[in-house]
Amino acid sequence: MGGGRTLHVRCTTWEQVEVFHTRKLRRGKLLSMKVPFHNDRGAAVTLNLELPNRVVIAIAGTVLKSAPAEADPRSTSNKADAGKTWLEVELIGFTEDVIAQIRRMAAGLPAEPEPEPEPEPEPEPEPEPEPEPEPEPEPEPEPEPEPEPAPVRARRPSTSTPRAPTDDLPADERALFQQLTAELRRLRTLAVHEVLGVPRDADAEAVRLGWMDLMRRHHPDLVARRHAPAITHLAEELTILANRAYDRLRVALVAEGRATSVGPALNPPPGWLVGFDDISSTGSILRAKLAQALQAGGNAAQVEPLATPPPPPGPPQGGDAFELRARAMLGDGDADNAQEVLAAALCVYPRSRPLRSLYYVASAISALGKGEVMLATSQLETALAHHEDCNEAAAILELLRRPNTPVAHDEMKRLFR
Repeated sequence: MGGGRTLHVRCTTWEQVEVFHTRKLRRGKLLSMKVPFHNDRGAAVTLNLELPNRVVIAIAGTVLKSAPAEADPRSTSNKADAGKTWLEVELIGFTEDVIAQIRRMAAGLPAEPEPEPEPEPEPEPEPEPEPEPEPEPEPEPEPEPEPEPAPVRARRPSTSTPRAPTDDLPADERALFQQLTAELRRLRTLAVHEVLGVPRDADAEAVRLGWMDLMRRHHPDLVARRHAPAITHLAEELTILANRAYDRLRVALVAEGRATSVGPALNPPPGWLVGFDDISSTGSILRAKLAQALQAGGNAAQVEPLATPPPPPGPPQGGDAFELRARAMLGDGDADNAQEVLAAALCVYPRSRPLRSLYYVASAISALGKGEVMLATSQLETALAHHEDCNEAAAILELLRRPNTPVAHDEMKRLFR
C-alpha cells in the first residue's frame, strides 16, 4: 500500500467552490482527479481545499481506484499527460458540518456560530463581617547596621556580538583577489547542490538558506568600498554562479512537487498542487480502465471512438489568455505591467513552463531598461532553463552578445508582435 499523500486544490473564487461541491463530486464524496504520481488502492490521502479567503480545510480521504491517464489522440497535451494517473478518492472527511462551514464563509459569516453567553447567576447576599479584635502593639525592632558596599568589578566585554560578513575578508586587496579567485575556481568544479553546500535531497528551506549564505559572503556590495574593478568582477561571477545553482535546484524541487515557486521565491509546498482542470467527474476512470485492459491484451471488444467534429475555435482560456495579454504588453514596451500579469498567472498555473519563462523574459527586459545588462543575461538564461522553446529569450540573448552594439527597445518589441 502506498504512503499517505497530501493533495492541494486551490479555488480562487466562490463559484469554483460551488462547482467543486456540486459538479466535481459524485454521490457527495467521490472525487476523480489526475495527478502526476501513482498511488495504490486503499492508500490514505489528505485533500487540502484552499478557499478564496485563504482558509485551508484538510479533508481525509481514501483511494478507491487508480489507473493510468488515457491519452486523447485529438488533444495536443499528450506529452504533458504522460505518466499521470487518474485517482478516484472517497473524501471521508467531507461531512455536512464542513459543507455548512464553507457556506457560512461564502456568505461572509464566521465558520462557526458564536456560542450564546450563559446568564450570570445572581450574587448571594454577603454576611455581615464580625468585628475583629484590636491587635496588641508590637515592640519596635532595633535598627540593624548598614551593610558595607560591595566592591565594583569591571565587566568583561560580550563576545556574542555577531561578526559582519566583511570581517572575514582579508584587508589586503592582493590577498582578497587570490581568495576570491580560488573560491570561484573551486565552485566551478562542484555540482549545483555542492555549490550551495546542501545535500542532494535538500528541501526548499535548506536550498534557500544555502543561497542566502553565499550571498552574504560573496555579494558585490561587500567589496564595492575597495573600488577595485577586478575584485568586483570576481564577486559578480561568484554571485552569478550561486544564482544559477539556486535556479537549477529550484526548478528540480518544483518539478518533483517538493516546493512551490512564484518568480524567484521558493516555498515549501502545502501539498501536491492539483490543477482545477485536472479534476473530473465524467467517467474518466472508466475510460482509463478500458485503455489499460486493451494495453494488457484483454478480451475486451475494440470500440471505435465516435467521429465528432472538432469544436470551433474560441477565445483563449486559462493560461493562454494570460500569455497573450502579457505578450501584447511586451509588444507595446510595457515590461513592468507584463511582469505583474505573469506573476498573477503563476499563482493560478504554477506548473506552466511558457508562463514562467515569459516571466523571466519580462524581468530581463525591465532590467535592460534600467541598464542592468548582467542581471538581464541571468534572467534570460533562467527563462531558457525553464522552457527551451522560448524563442524570445534566445533572440534577446543573441542581441546582447553582439559586440559593441546596444540593444534597441524597438528590436525587442518586434519579437512579440
